[in-house]
Amino acid sequence: MPGMVVCPQPRAADVGAEILASGGSAFDAAVATAFAQMIADPFMCGIGGFGSIQAYSANTGEITSLDFHTTGGSGIVEGMWAADVKGRTEVSGYTLFDDFRSELGYTAIMTPGTVAGFGAFHNRFGSRPWAELLQPAIAMANDGVTVTPFFAEYLARPLVPGLPGGMQRVSATDACRSIYVKPDGSLYAVGDTLRNPDYGATLAQIAAEGPETFYTGPLSERLAADLEANGSYVTRDDLAGYKPIWQKPVTGTYRGYTLSSVPPPASGVTLIQILQILDHFPLATMAHGSAEHLDLVARAMAAAHHDRELWLADPHFTDVPVDDMVSRERAAFWAEKIASGELPPGAKATEPSATTQLCIADEAGNVVSCTHSLGTGSGAVTPGAGFVYNNSMKLFDPFPGGKNAMMPGKARVTGMVPTLILKDGVPVMSAGAPGGSVIISAVAQSISNVIDFGMSPAEAVAAPRIHCESGPIEAEARMPDRVKRELESLGHTVRRSARSYDMMMSYAHLLELDPVMRGGADPRSGGGVAWA
Repeated sequence: MPGMVVCPQPRAADVGAEILASGGSAFDAAVATAFAQMIADPFMCGIGGFGSIQAYSANTGEITSLDFHTTGGSGIVEGMWAADVKGRTEVSGYTLFDDFRSELGYTAIMTPGTVAGFGAFHNRFGSRPWAELLQPAIAMANDGVTVTPFFAEYLARPLVPGLPGGMQRVSATDACRSIYVKPDGSLYAVGDTLRNPDYGATLAQIAAEGPETFYTGPLSERLAADLEANGSYVTRDDLAGYKPIWQKPVTGTYRGYTLSSVPPPASGVTLIQILQILDHFPLATMAHGSAEHLDLVARAMAAAHHDRELWLADPHFTDVPVDDMVSRERAAFWAEKIASGELPPGAKATEPSATTQLCIADEAGNVVSCTHSLGTGSGAVTPGAGFVYNNSMKLFDPFPGGKNAMMPGKARVTGMVPTLILKDGVPVMSAGAPGGSVIISAVAQSISNVIDFGMSPAEAVAAPRIHCESGPIEAEARMPDRVKRELESLGHTVRRSARSYDMMMSYAHLLELDPVMRGGADPRSGGGVAWA
């Protein structure tokens, strides 16, 4: 098999598979798939967003980590919103303002990193021309994509109290409304064709002029003028100065496997912590989904999230004790407390964000895991450009002095955990998910489902799962009454959803390479698996 692509969008998976089938590498397919995802799911990801990549090169045997997170604009003043904030959402931790300033419009935007990130990735690993890899996305934008149930529900579903609804989001600017609202004033429905030729033209310009046009070229002049005219804190100097960051991955172990994930301000350390804590308990001897199993998983999650809340931040602005967080000693510390029946304090639970994921491998042994996002999408669109900017400002701390306080040039914490799992130095699995900090628990459970319970990737990502950060266990409707009662008798509060496959639980994706190549795309998001 020449290779495989796993991602939430079936038509984007097809794009990547065609690149592989024509002789392109996993790295080429990752770029083409990612840009196709931006058209297929334009509120999940886009050129106005950010992300992280883990990549294994079969030629060198090395894993590299590339971060292209959004960064605070030069117009930010630490504490500038402190007097107006109304708090944070109960289940999301997003800042609340009467005017939605951190959620909608130009004030919600941080400096985008997506184009620079994929440009740097292609420059280092790509074998096919940049312009060629963007052509499928350009065609999709011009010809139109079919609106999926996932995309339609994202805009139509009720959100957390205090947050703007889908119609408010797409109506944040006239340019956004003209794309996503029909002439009769309704949102696009499942099965409708959504065309965005402006986005196609912008991608064509990036294809022809290179990724630098977004930051220092003709396109950047147009974007900067619009941002500055509409009160954004991002300036043309911020665009010109933006650089993605190559970093050393963070690593850990689980049941004899090596875990390689992304460093702060992403949450690879937290994923590794959860699994290294669970490494102290014989999960394989327990019934999957039993109270005995889920009690341990919930406590491990709460422990790791306690440390995440305590320490995780942008390491370029704050000292983050990464080595301590992923140490076996720290895992043993928490495992001992959990074994004694302690429920760690954890942190406030968070709501899924608008994010996407891709996992790709080729026949040469190259492997990629990439998570990229828009936050939840600001609804700000530069007229004629066709793409939505991120709303990353909502997860900054509005109060001065804290480790995640808003500052120019600073990245805020994200739940992204694109991860590679290796055996004897060779990748055997690629994993990741979209969905805010719920990403971490979804990926941890999916990896455990394969390693501890022998599930296939498809079974692992579809299995019922939980999420726990601060005490309450969030569960899907598939949790039996008996298990719910037993967990409550152990001291947990259980909040069970009415949905059997709840979007709140994130959308895990796995690609297994050994003993055979096979993929699992989370049915909670539709999901696509395509092979060359």
